[in-house]
Amino acid sequence: MKKNKIKIAFDLDGVIVNKPPLVPKRLLEWLFKGGGSRLHYRFPHSNLEQMIRKISHFYLFRPPMGKNINFIKKIAKDDDYELYIVSSRYSFLKRETEIWLEKRNLEKLFKKIYLNEKNEQPHLFKEKVLKEIKPDIFIDDDEAIVDYLCQKTKTHIYCFSLKKVTPKPETNLFLSSLELLFR
Repeated sequence: MKKNKIKIAFDLDGVIVNKPPLVPKRLLEWLFKGGGSRLHYRFPHSNLEQMIRKISHFYLFRPPMGKNINFIKKIAKDDDYELYIVSSRYSFLKRETEIWLEKRNLEKLFKKIYLNEKNEQPHLFKEKVLKEIKPDIFIDDDEAIVDYLCQKTKTHIYCFSLKKVTPKPETNLFLSSLELLFR
């Protein structure tokens, strides 16, 4: 009898790709959320804003999260796992994302890489993809999205965070290391 593979899906930014250094947190929050609702994310319509985002996603400005990548490389060698990326990066960042993954030789580790090419709201895009691929585990760094997905999918959702947090028992589980899932 063939054993089912454990499907694990990862968000990209904040789980595999680090934030750009030297960019103020407030600027990043404005670029992505616009100061609005926790579950509303700005789509940059102007060419200038898209250019700023493309520059901020240039592979040299986005360092890899080394420990997480090493862990992913390790489990990618194990036939018991099937790995995915589910990133809400908008369509205009597709090429920057492909370059980032290629430069770090990561693109072949994943069965499929899902990008938000129709520019949907990130939480809705991720919900749709998770319901399609039905992973056993999904790891994201956006607490609002994690809270939303915990209510909308049957997937075990974890919030990755390097800062000290106090988990809320009624919502999601926080991880400070991907390896904690397998201890």
